Amino acid sequence: MQKGTKLYSILKLKCPRCQIGKLFNNPGFFVFSRILEMPDRCPNCQQDFIIEPGYYTAALWISYPIVLLVFIPLIILGFSLDSISCFFKFIYPLIILFSLMLQIPIMRIARAILLNMTIDYTSKR
Repeated sequence: MQKGTKLYSILKLKCPRCQIGKLFNNPGFFVFSRILEMPDRCPNCQQDFIIEPGYYTAALWISYPIVLLVFIPLIILGFSLDSISCFFKFIYPLIILFSLMLQIPIMRIARAILLNMTIDYTSKR
């Protein structure tokens, strides 16, 4: 993953403009406090993260297909558990709990995707 690409900015949760500043006050994917708290501006390049009121509600439309990609295979697996061995019947609840824990990273990645759709990387030359 190379700096300067949108994928770098999304997966590292960095500012889409400079790719140095952090998007969230509490960094990382699996956090349990201040989950979606973002600074008003990038600490490095001063890019405004509050584009307009209600801007991040559009991230819901980005996270929805991602959630479907996670949960549809789990639903299919759940319906087929009768024909699968007893081992999977005990593992399936753990898989469901893990997928629910994925909600936090999915919400953060959806915001990063939305910002990267709006703001382009600018290298300082």
